[in-house]
Amino acid sequence: MMVAFFINDIDMKRLITVGVFMLGSLAGQAYISAIAIQAEKFSSMQVFVNGKLYNKDPENFVRIRSTPGLYTIQVKVLNPYNKEWYMLKRQIRVEKGFEFYYRVVFYENNKPNLIAVKRYPVYSKYFLNPALYNKHPIT
Repeated sequence: MMVAFFINDIDMKRLITVGVFMLGSLAGQAYISAIAIQAEKFSSMQVFVNGKLYNKDPENFVRIRSTPGLYTIQVKVLNPYNKEWYMLKRQIRVEKGFEFYYRVVFYENNKPNLIAVKRYPVYSKYFLNPALYNKHPIT
């Protein structure tokens, strides 16, 4: 004997509605973190996150949208004291709802260092303004 399960129209509509709300809540939590890196005024840098270049033209400030997780940050920076390029590498754990602010600190005779300065809470209207973020060159 074969048993068939039938879903009536009302149950199907409820199932689709719940599915849409679940997908919408996941999409709403996609970009709720950020990484900001700043160098000194007369220095320039390029930032790589997990091997991807995020600013093609060297600048002294870069802000990147991200999702929570562990990232490998590589910063190619020009030291203003001896005019040499250095590659700094650091693993960063980004938490949901915060912008993590890092600064490149230069020393006259030593390699520069990437230090964590502060973490700021992310406000949705400020965070969702695309003009504040460096675009990936592919997108």
